[in-house]
Amino acid sequence: MATELESYFLNPPAGSAAARAAEFGTDLTLTLENLRLTPEERIRKLDSFIEGVAKLKASVRVIGPTEPNAKQHH
Repeated sequence: MATELESYFLNPPAGSAAARAAEFGTDLTLTLENLRLTPEERIRKLDSFIEGVAKLKASVRVIGPTEPNAKQHH
């Protein structure tokens, strides 16, 4: 990745969209991390994340609420 592009995200110019995003709380290092990946690697990473979310949802259905006062929807 070009050093200029990395520098832009690590030290965004005042008033730029990247600076506004950083001020808002966006972690621009994550953007850089993803830009370093190939499109195929990004898709694999996304697929892995989606699988993890599906597993988490399934485990919540099996285990159920963990709080003793949680209301169950029937």
